[in-house]
Amino acid sequence: MSLNRDHQRIKDMLPHRWPFLHVDKITKTSDKSIEGYKNISASDVAFLGHFPQVSIFPGVLIIEALAQLSGVFIISRFDETEPGGVASKIGLLTSVRGFKFIKIVQPGDQLALKSILKGNNGDCFNFAVSASVDGHEVAVGEIQLYLQEREAVM
Repeated sequence: MSLNRDHQRIKDMLPHRWPFLHVDKITKTSDKSIEGYKNISASDVAFLGHFPQVSIFPGVLIIEALAQLSGVFIISRFDETEPGGVASKIGLLTSVRGFKFIKIVQPGDQLALKSILKGNNGDCFNFAVSASVDGHEVAVGEIQLYLQEREAVM
């Protein structure tokens, strides 16, 4: 599967909106993985308070970006129009394991995101994820997403 998803298509696939949409572009997909990026800008809302003197992009938002990327992967694997299918569901982050933050991320960086499907059990998906800047790993760990019926959440 080869997709080049522009930002509008990402917005069509995910329920997130500014200031909490953290995937700018999808650059590569396969049947087991997806890659994309988030541009880190000095105007990102997170920098208003984290930290005012030294702008550091929060690790929790790196995890969120990786979860959103993984959500795009799940959605792209299914027929969105199928009755009772993925269009009626929302991906929820249910587990974060073994995360390591190796280097700080600052304004001007392009955060390269990668998610590899490790397996799934029904609507529960496990991913090995990583983020890098200029080819240097800045975060690595594992996440789990669960597909929940939208009406149960909204």
